[in-house]
Amino acid sequence: MTRIAVAALVTAAISLGADDSVSRARDLEAKGDSLGARTLLERSTRAGSAGAETLAAYAEFLDRRGDPEARGAYERALNAAPPAETRRAIARRLVVLALLGDDRPAAVRFLDQYRAAGGADFASPPAVRKQTTEVEQRPVVEIPGPLRSFARMAALAPDLAPEELLPALARNVVTNGYQASSGAEALEQTEYLKLVVRYLSQARELARLAGEAKRIHIEACESTQTGDLLRILGYRMRGGCGAEVVLETVNASRAFLTIDSGFPLAELEQALRTNRPFTCDYRATQVPILYGGEYWLGGLKEKQSGEFIDQFVGDPAVCRLYLGLSRLDRETADELRKALPVQRIRAFAHVLDFFGGMFQIREGKAIVPGAPRSTGMWTELTGLSPDRGAQFFERLISRDDGWMASYFDSLARVHGPVQEYLTEPARMKRFYQALRGRVTSPGPARPVFRSNTDLMLLTARLHVGADGRPRIPGSIEVWKNLFVNHPHGKYDGKLTRLATSWKEPDDVLEALFALCRKAVENEPLKIFLALSDIDRRRGTPLEPATVDRLARNWRQFGSQYPIFNETGALGDKTILEFLDTAQAVGQIRDQGLRADTAGTLQALAGLWQIFTRQDEILAADAGAALAEILS
Repeated sequence: MTRIAVAALVTAAISLGADDSVSRARDLEAKGDSLGARTLLERSTRAGSAGAETLAAYAEFLDRRGDPEARGAYERALNAAPPAETRRAIARRLVVLALLGDDRPAAVRFLDQYRAAGGADFASPPAVRKQTTEVEQRPVVEIPGPLRSFARMAALAPDLAPEELLPALARNVVTNGYQASSGAEALEQTEYLKLVVRYLSQARELARLAGEAKRIHIEACESTQTGDLLRILGYRMRGGCGAEVVLETVNASRAFLTIDSGFPLAELEQALRTNRPFTCDYRATQVPILYGGEYWLGGLKEKQSGEFIDQFVGDPAVCRLYLGLSRLDRETADELRKALPVQRIRAFAHVLDFFGGMFQIREGKAIVPGAPRSTGMWTELTGLSPDRGAQFFERLISRDDGWMASYFDSLARVHGPVQEYLTEPARMKRFYQALRGRVTSPGPARPVFRSNTDLMLLTARLHVGADGRPRIPGSIEVWKNLFVNHPHGKYDGKLTRLATSWKEPDDVLEALFALCRKAVENEPLKIFLALSDIDRRRGTPLEPATVDRLARNWRQFGSQYPIFNETGALGDKTILEFLDTAQAVGQIRDQGLRADTAGTLQALAGLWQIFTRQDEILAADAGAALAEILS
């Protein structure tokens, strides 16, 4: 809003004839000659007689383009003693720019000037974005070229905070940077990562051309540097200097990088045509990094030549380790770093990445789910006491190819009665042995994306009653019969044999934990979760016969079951009637009639859902209304 106010005041100054150069610059900009407009304004501001309006116009021009020099230009305009209204607008804009740059002292200073000029809409000193000591104290590494260009090439969001850049880059390298080479176990770079590497090489060439001033400057078309710049960009001039100059591609790979990284090629071409100077700021990007570059380079198999960023993207394991440690709170990450050399923890980077987010170390001790009751069992399962802190977590991530860490993660995400039930020591061991199985490979962290989400769904959506016992929809007999006499074949031979002896809810849950490790469609878990959700809202649980019918018709009608969650007042009779009606519609032989009937049923049921959610149909009447539709 303030930038617009500054622009309005500059426009008013133009109308009063304050500076002809500002008016001519606006005309050039309107014709598409942004470079000419900037050059004219910049030359005007260098003149000793440049007034506040000219300085403000130049600052506003830079501000509209996100140029970092805008703040300095606004300060020069403010110091030129502009009229009170212009001074107030400029000071307010400087407050905003200082806040965006996390410069609180400058923001307070500009705020004082804003108030002195009559500004009153800031009731108190504005808050700046909170910067933790962790971020302020982080060392930095350099990435060649501007951040905007690198972010475009590396597919990074433009609004990322500085400390989020390397984690985001690491995630892209892990998920999109490498692929298995044909006929070998080695990894090869994808086209995405090849482009990033090529861009870094081109950016370094441009940085060398920019020199110590960190600015690429071409004084005129016939300058000796023009050819060097065009060669790096992958272009050449066709025609002599002047209006006939056209840039044409000579190196397709370099030209693609030039366009894709957002280099101002159009401005360069316009400058060559008009034989005017071309200037482009080309400073390296400073990116905060955890623990400094040397710590991470110690994890590489062999140090290669080149800068940190090249070696970082060249090793996906280091990228994945960076991801894992960046998710931890500072105290936990520091304890792991001090106790575990990067070479040792690097082998388990994939496990730390997926399951390390719930790790906590306080005063040197690991925080475990269910403590203190479960502390002894965690010691038994891992072989180390949680009191050992970092060593305990090292043992945890190295056990059973990640299955132990995934179990810890799923239990740490639940609280209350569910966690109390699952962390009972004997039950913890029983369920983990079912999840682990006899053969632990492949582990849940081997793929690029988490493979055992079923485990997290089971623990997070488990319904435990006030009596501390899990709610099993229907009865144990229903689930026993589902595993033993399934209409579409057996889920698992071993579980089918064990099902005949099931007597307790723990027996059913043990089977569901065991199925979580299988890399197949976990139909029993989906049925269990869907029916548990229906039962959760009901005052009276579903009858065993209804649960049995719903379970056996899952493959055909399972996608329709969420309709039963709209209200807890649906009776078993209405639910069974819905299944009967849906089955009868599916058996209509005439294809057109079947489609029309199914569409009508779906539309009416959808309206019933809407009216029920909005309480247009009372809960007490919802079951009768749906039954009337079905009939």
